[in-house]
Parts: sequence; structure tokens; C-alpha cells
Amino acid sequence: MTTDATVTMIPGLEGVPIAESSVSLVEGQAGRLTYRGYSIEDLTRGTSFEEVVALLYDGELPSAARTTEVRAEMESARALTEQQIEIARRAGEITHPMFALQAAVATLGPRDNDFEQSLDEVRARGVALVAKVGHLAGAIAQAAAGRPYDGPRPGESHASMVLRMITDCEPPAAHVAAMDSLLILQADHSAGNASTFTTRVATSTRSEPESVVSAAIGALSGPAHGGANERSLRLFREIGEPDAAPPFVERMLEEKARIPGFGHRVYHVKDPRSIVIQRIAEELLTEPEHRKLYDIALRVEQVATERLSERGLWPNVDLFSGCVFNGIGVPIDFYTPLFAASRTLGWVVHLEEQWDSGNRLFRPRQIYVGEQLREFVPIEQR
Repeated sequence: MTTDATVTMIPGLEGVPIAESSVSLVEGQAGRLTYRGYSIEDLTRGTSFEEVVALLYDGELPSAARTTEVRAEMESARALTEQQIEIARRAGEITHPMFALQAAVATLGPRDNDFEQSLDEVRARGVALVAKVGHLAGAIAQAAAGRPYDGPRPGESHASMVLRMITDCEPPAAHVAAMDSLLILQADHSAGNASTFTTRVATSTRSEPESVVSAAIGALSGPAHGGANERSLRLFREIGEPDAAPPFVERMLEEKARIPGFGHRVYHVKDPRSIVIQRIAEELLTEPEHRKLYDIALRVEQVATERLSERGLWPNVDLFSGCVFNGIGVPIDFYTPLFAASRTLGWVVHLEEQWDSGNRLFRPRQIYVGEQLREFVPIEQR
């Protein structure tokens, strides 16, 4: 907008505060992530995803009664119409699961488009979206695999429903516990990450919550944000054996190729989420096939850390998460949709917080570098 040469552009808005938030805190130098003041390490030790839904919305750890209440609300709200299921399945058959999920979530919106008249519904609509996005991810996975629709079952937890629908297996308790932890781990990461910032911007236009979450899924679909966990596992499969990892990584570094799962714009030490996932991996990945991929990941971490830590590049959440997803039977194309299903919680809590803040429309400036005013020439004279 401006042509003022004294204005300084900040690429990527790095370091520019865009909102006040009390949802989560990322402390890059300390390597710490907290939700409402509680460490991610503590919240992923036997806690259910429903407990964290209550925590992020209420601001306090819930009682058993409150957790039961939230679980019942989510179970009731996750129902989809036949038309919504059909749209999700059709999309799942013809395009990438993230694009299918983005389209399917948009169809959850109402026939009108005037959310400002429905602000009393903001929390209920948010909880419903958390429940429904997980359901949609499962329905899309079934369609992509050519399986018939097999929806939620009474009494099924959110983690159990999502995992069963995606994997087509009755998940053992250890896998459900891992899924709970993965959903919690990726539920929020401050207001400044790309998809949550997208949430804030879309909300500031007074858009319907379903449209807001659809926009956020679009931002998350990019490989620079949500897709690195897929690329990490593909790398480990390409490497093939743990002993092959050191020369393979050295070659990548010599070619100045990016190591997926390494580096973060905020963390300057090892990502605390990576530490949590390693703990889960150590407990869960006992079968030789799954353990081998994790052992390859450990060798990649060792070599890359030795070379990159001096530059402030450390393992992030994506380095090991694919190993755990693989270990519980999730197809690789559904790692990022599951990321979206979990991050929906953070998005809708930020959506409510954005409205509570006054919801001023985001309108940053630009630095214009194009031509100045020129004389128009009619087409016959050009």
C-alpha cells in the first residue's frame, strides 16, 4: 500500500506480535510448550484428548465429571448427515486427503453466512468441529482405501473412533493411548504458527467457524507447515537401514538439501514435542519393522544434530511422529489429516479468543515496488 522508503518490511512477519493469547506458550530458548500453564510432558502421560478439550476451553484441568460431560458433548456432536458423509467420501476418492478434508469441512457450514448473529453458538460450534473433523478424517480414509463407511460407535472415545476408522482395526489400548497423546501433542502451538494465524485472520472477517477451519486446513496442508512428518517417514524408508543413515544424511547436507523434521522458527533447542514422541516411540515400537524405522530416525537425528545444532537447527515434532503413526497403523497420507484433526481444537479455541478480543479486522500494509502512475495508451496505439 505504501511507497514510503523508510518503512521496513519484515518477511514472514517474524517476531511481530499479532494477538494476545492465553491458550498456549512456546518458549523457544527453554524448549518448553505449555497449555494453559501445564507442560506438554505432563499432559501426555495418561491424559485423554477430551480432558484437554475441556482444559483449553475452560482454562482449568477438568474434574472427572466435567470430562464425562465434554466426552458426551463430543459424542453427540460428531454425527454427520448422509450428504456430508457422501461428499467427504467422494472427495476422498479423487484427491489428496488434506484437500478432501478441507472441502468436506467447508460443507459443515450453515446455509446462511452471518455468524455475528450467532456468537452465542461459538463454543458449541467449536466443540462440534473438533468432533466432526476427526469423523471426517476417518470417513475419507475409508473411502480412499475403498472400504465401506463404518462410522462412530456409542461410547467410543474420540481417539478410539478416529484410529479405528482410519486403520480399519479394533485398536488395542496402547494404540488408543498413543493416539490420545498425539492428538494432545499437536492440539495447539501458540497464535503465531501459519494455520492458527490463518484462523485469526479468517475469524477477523467474521467468517463462519466451519469456513475458518477449512481455511486453516489449507494453510496446514503445505509441506513447510504440516506435511513434514510424511516426508520424514518417506526419507527413513528410502534410507532403508540404520547403518545407511550417516552417509545418506551427510550427502544430503553436502547437497544443501533440507532434512525433514529438523529446524523450527521458534525453538533453538530440541522441540519438547519431539522428546514426548520419542518417549512414546520407545514404549510402543517393539515390532522389528517399526523399530527399524525408528532406529533409522535416531541415526538421522544423531548425524544431523552434530552438523546442524551449531546453526540452531534441532529435531522438531515431525522427525519422530511419522514413526509412531506408522507403528499404530496409520497410512502415510493420513499423518497430516490427523494433525489437522488435533489442531482443530487449537483453531476453534483461538477463534473464540479472537472474537472475545474485539475481533478487529487484520489489515497489514505492503511496500509497493511497482511502476508509478503512467499514462494509459489506447489499444490501437500500442
